[in-house]
Amino acid sequence: ALRYLNNGIKPPVIHFDLKPANILLGTATSSGEIKITDFGLSKQMCEDTYDPEHGMDLTSQGAGTYWYLPPEVFVQGPNPPKISSKVDVWSLGCIFFQCLYGRKPYGHNQSQAAILENQTILKAKEVEFPAKPIVSDGAKTFIRRCLTYNVRDRPDVNQLSDDEYLRSYPKRSTTSASARTAQLSMNDSSN
Repeated sequence: ALRYLNNGIKPPVIHFDLKPANILLGTATSSGEIKITDFGLSKQMCEDTYDPEHGMDLTSQGAGTYWYLPPEVFVQGPNPPKISSKVDVWSLGCIFFQCLYGRKPYGHNQSQAAILENQTILKAKEVEFPAKPIVSDGAKTFIRRCLTYNVRDRPDVNQLSDDEYLRSYPKRSTTSASARTAQLSMNDSSN
């Protein structure tokens, strides 16, 4: 789904609010199908505002769900932070961690106000994995890549989609129906 947002439509889109509540999983004959919803904070990477090397200015600082946002969006200063699809990669790492361990990797029992006050995400330089359940080293490495603190070192969506961990599992192709659904969802959110 993130590859589609980055490669399947023009201009590409940064979701900016990926979290479990915004991901729908198909059932029955659609089992395994994933749909991303709630594009209210999404950003279009238009040529006039997006620099492929540096990203684009974050125009909605302070918005979003803090447990799933990366450190760079919390940086304060005279210039707005720059964002790219790497924001969604961080969010994906948080979601995957939560799916495996049943808790958020950072600020699990904190309110959003406490996360901001304690600078929880700004201090999130390492991810700590609980002892249980036992998770493969490949899954941990994948999560670490997603949760790479330094944005320059974190993979973007295209780089992540070629990750060894993901290549070890068969990929489902994006059907035209899924692509139409994603496009309709995005159109609905902009109205």
